[in-house]
Amino acid sequence: MIKEVVFRALNWRWYFTSLISLFIGVFCWLLILILPISSFTWNFFTAIPFLVVVVSFLLGISRMFKKDEFKNGLWQCFLSIIILSILGILFGLYPPKSPYKPYNNDIKNPKNAKFSMPLKIFSDEKELVEVTQPDILIYDYLQPGTYKYDVFLNKTEKGKVYLKVYDFNTNRILSEKEIKKESMRVVFNPNDELKEFSSGNDGFTVKEGDWGDYYGSRIEVWFKPDNSNESERKLVEKNYIIQGN
Repeated sequence: MIKEVVFRALNWRWYFTSLISLFIGVFCWLLILILPISSFTWNFFTAIPFLVVVVSFLLGISRMFKKDEFKNGLWQCFLSIIILSILGILFGLYPPKSPYKPYNNDIKNPKNAKFSMPLKIFSDEKELVEVTQPDILIYDYLQPGTYKYDVFLNKTEKGKVYLKVYDFNTNRILSEKEIKKESMRVVFNPNDELKEFSSGNDGFTVKEGDWGDYYGSRIEVWFKPDNSNESERKLVEKNYIIQGN
């Protein structure tokens, strides 16, 4: 009985589910604005409206195969694409609030060490930084706790690099297996001149901690030579303020 009522409601008019998805999208946008920010809140209420509009699109396709409903089904698919674009602009370009909480220099730093902040990526354009020696740059990516990196190396034989991330205060290695796998890249630069090696379109995620809970980390770049007779070695290390996912 309930399933039948829901099914009839969804198929009542060709535009009904598309407008419902827009309403749900605006409602979820407002919920993110009102509720305390967390990874669950952000991901859950962002995903719901997009799932509903996908359902609307699929219902439009099914309507196209019904007698005398082809035109309405086509219009429903078209409207669903428009609503999907609107939601993409709403959540992508005008998010209800930033998931990044401000960092107020309040981490525990008993050794009075120097820390860098992750850089920003604006519309796939990375924040520019001058690099004059082997170095690693970390960028915020997609959502808190997920990062991209660029590593600058010279005089490096053929092999692969990967990252190790440590909690600065406890020296505990973080998300060891996952970060090693996600950050591994092929490198080769026998010249004196620095060469940039990027994580590309993939990032790595630090699972320990939560959004807005900043802490100090030590990020190390490790090199694994193609020559199996040579041992792995650390190339670069740098302290960063990070947060978990």
